[in-house]
Amino acid sequence: MRIISSVLGLVLAAGAAAVPFTAAAQAAAQPIVLKYSSYHPQTIWFTSKGINPWIAEVEKATQGRVKIETLPKTVGTPASAFEVSRDGLADMSIVIAGYTPGRFPLAEMGELPFAGDDASSMSPAFDRTYRKHFAKAEEFKGVEVLSIFTISPGHIFTTKRQIKTFDDLKGLKLRSPGATSTRSLTLMGAVPILKSFTEAHEMLSTGAIDGSLMLKETVKSGNAVDLLKYGTLVPGGVFNAVLAVVVNADKWKAIPEADRNAIMAVSGEALARHMGVAYGEADKEAVGLMTQAKYVVEPASPALLADMKKALAPQEAEWVERAKKKGIADPMAALTEFRQESAKPKVAAR
Repeated sequence: MRIISSVLGLVLAAGAAAVPFTAAAQAAAQPIVLKYSSYHPQTIWFTSKGINPWIAEVEKATQGRVKIETLPKTVGTPASAFEVSRDGLADMSIVIAGYTPGRFPLAEMGELPFAGDDASSMSPAFDRTYRKHFAKAEEFKGVEVLSIFTISPGHIFTTKRQIKTFDDLKGLKLRSPGATSTRSLTLMGAVPILKSFTEAHEMLSTGAIDGSLMLKETVKSGNAVDLLKYGTLVPGGVFNAVLAVVVNADKWKAIPEADRNAIMAVSGEALARHMGVAYGEADKEAVGLMTQAKYVVEPASPALLADMKKALAPQEAEWVERAKKKGIADPMAALTEFRQESAKPKVAAR
């Protein structure tokens, strides 16, 4: 009996010890889920061809240990996306620097005109340049920046006439997508109308404004093909935007290092390049629609471009001063490097 009791005791003890071990193993097997607050509809190309394929790559790279789940409703507003992630209201979001002018002055380097023509080169170049020159300034403190990138360059689209000379811009009421482009229009003598494109759509349809600064793809995605007629393509772009994919800092630290490394291997420049390629493809589709609609689309003449660069030179100097106030010793070195890297031949998407 003593032998049986002893054996039974050992069995029970072993079973009891196994319970917490099994529970721990089950807990360890549960994936870490990043809750993503998105203000981009699932149906648009930005999500279906841009972000969603990357989300799938994150899961694949971590062998399912980390997953990204898009929340059914947006938390906060597009302008509060940074605070939403920083404060843990959602784990992940996409921050558009231009929605909060002055909040991310170093990132605003990417909004300056004449940066480049090819998003597949510009986007990864911006991620690379930003990390090299500006990461130490920690202007995104409280979140981990998985990727930060520019998009396709913006151009001038009008309703009644082509922009052929610098004087043609004088007094034109043009929609501006952000503070940097508002400053650009002011310096060029136009009248900036700072509105969302939804608001601008109505103003274009009623003739309240003469056109808009916008990407080629926005002519299609903004359902504006029937509202505009002329496109003036500015070499390097007359404006751009900067997007940052960010994750709450504490949530990021909770991910094992090996999985963080795996995520960054498919993020950073890789994600930036992927998004740049997606923007380029969307631009091509929009150009096809413009051609069908018999748009008059022409590059800015050398004389017009020279006048624009002269007029917008103060804007570049103003950004340099803002960057210096953030502790950057030589902002022009970063801007020059970004433009040089953006001009390099594009590479294939991953």
